[in-house]
Amino acid sequence: MAPDMVDYDGAGVSADQHRILADIAFYLSAARSAFAGSFKYQKDFYDIGQYENLEHGLRGAALQKMHELLLEELVSSLLEEPILASLGYSQGELKTIAEGILTTEILEEKKEERNYYVKARMVGDVESVTEHTKVLDEVDEKIKALKAAENRAAEANEHIEMLNKEIRALRGMILLGKGETDAEQEQRETLSGLIMKGDSWYRRGDLDEAIAAYTKALEANLSSVPALMKRGAAFLKNGNVDRALEDFDRALNLAPGNALSHVNRGCAFALKEEWDAAMKDLGRAIELDPHTGEAYLNRGIALLEQGIDYEAAENDLALYVGLNPGDHRGHLNRAIALSCMQQYDAALQEFEQTIQLKPSEMSAYYNRGNTYLKAGDLANALDDYTRVIHLDGVEGDVYYNRGIVYVMLGDMEKALDDFTRSIESYPLDAETYLRRGWVQARLGNVSLAIRDWKHAESLGNERAREYLERIADI
Repeated sequence: MAPDMVDYDGAGVSADQHRILADIAFYLSAARSAFAGSFKYQKDFYDIGQYENLEHGLRGAALQKMHELLLEELVSSLLEEPILASLGYSQGELKTIAEGILTTEILEEKKEERNYYVKARMVGDVESVTEHTKVLDEVDEKIKALKAAENRAAEANEHIEMLNKEIRALRGMILLGKGETDAEQEQRETLSGLIMKGDSWYRRGDLDEAIAAYTKALEANLSSVPALMKRGAAFLKNGNVDRALEDFDRALNLAPGNALSHVNRGCAFALKEEWDAAMKDLGRAIELDPHTGEAYLNRGIALLEQGIDYEAAENDLALYVGLNPGDHRGHLNRAIALSCMQQYDAALQEFEQTIQLKPSEMSAYYNRGNTYLKAGDLANALDDYTRVIHLDGVEGDVYYNRGIVYVMLGDMEKALDDFTRSIESYPLDAETYLRRGWVQARLGNVSLAIRDWKHAESLGNERAREYLERIADI
């Protein structure tokens, strides 16, 4: 078998060109192998600057190309060798073997002006492949042993499953012997099914159906802590805080060491603004399990709501972020805490992280707008408030806040429009009437300003009375 020939002619080369001319022969010897051949190789180089040592570089390039071409032919030949054909090796494996059995012999080499000649042969003994195949055979044996072990393991698993079924059957017989009836067994199965049904309704957002399913589960077993916890959560989400507290109390009476029950009851107390009870439950949850992230989150939020210790709130929220870095809620509330502490740059970084995790979170844009406003960055505050309004995700009194920005920018017409929209949503907010009256006065609408200030005064705003007195003195 001989490879394709790579012919070359003796044409001269230009002054800026160098050429490798190689004449290569090769053969493999073995009892069952007869593989020999030769080829000629030519390579022109136009950029001699790529070689620090021209002669050494050209020689190396010739030998490297010779080696690559030989390997291609050799691997094809080895695939036909009887000693290897039955083993099913890939071309990559055979290439590795081939590289291990080849020896390069340089027969002649010389450099004449801009031509470099090399004559070489590469020889190898296919029988030496046996040493390599022994190692591969060992691997094959180990693979076979592994498969056998896996088969035995599968059989053992089947046997284990059969024993488990027998054990369950024996347990059933024992329970029946103790007086458990088929109805009682069915009751246990029904409890699990009803809880799963309630979970399904809860995920869909149908809280009434979820509560109904959990209630049926509790009828099957009044002492089911999971059913009490889940029904309490559904009541809480549905706005029935008192019923939620009843379920959480019952769950804690049955399992006082359940950290999540304390978290849930703490959240219920927080919604009723019973802060002492809320902080006690959330603190107890952390004592029972320091890795209960929801306890840190909700205690941090409770501290924010009370407005008494922003540093403690930020610390709890930082702990939650450490435990749950992928939850946008932790970053959002921590950003609010940092903003309250006037650490605006750090707050803006947390808002950015919140938005990356959940771009649709409107409260992130609203509260970031508030932070920009406090930091005096009116342009970015305006952008965030406008984004919230355009996306129909009104958070807080966004029109009121944007109205303040417009006042600070001197755009009284737009401020007037936003304060009017704010009053439509919050008709009993005296402060908005006060500010709209001020804008009316700046626009020259004195009678409308007086009407707004009188309304603000009727709602208990003391500053409105001061404005009215000043108008009367003019």
